[in-house]
Amino acid sequence: MDTDMMNEKKEYEDCQSFQECVDELVRRTIERIEKEMPETGSFSDIFELFCNPDGQTSNVVGKYGLHVYKMRADIVPDPAKRYVQACAYIPSGEYKATLMAGSGTKTEILALMKDPAYANKLNYTFGELLDMLQDF
Repeated sequence: MDTDMMNEKKEYEDCQSFQECVDELVRRTIERIEKEMPETGSFSDIFELFCNPDGQTSNVVGKYGLHVYKMRADIVPDPAKRYVQACAYIPSGEYKATLMAGSGTKTEILALMKDPAYANKLNYTFGELLDMLQDF
């Protein structure tokens, strides 16, 4: 795994709760999508991560994050289709669990992520990822 991707961002250190970290994750991902993702064609994958603030589960999941990407054209030929994955990484970063957290055009993904319910659903999704890694 790319070490730059795994470096936590200082901005997340001020989170008072897990939900605040999720809210900040969504906000920063939206910001990057707006700046870095074109309407069509390729772009560099977008990763945003935060350290798990829950001391009771941080031995199972070290970091949570979102990964926004475009599949290769030979797999998904639509040049406007993008995907969002929710990710949970073990503390060493060597293994992760992922679940799909959205797909569509840039406009559709931004609309999905700007819906206030999205961050709450993402919190639930991260709980599912924690369960997956606990059972690993």
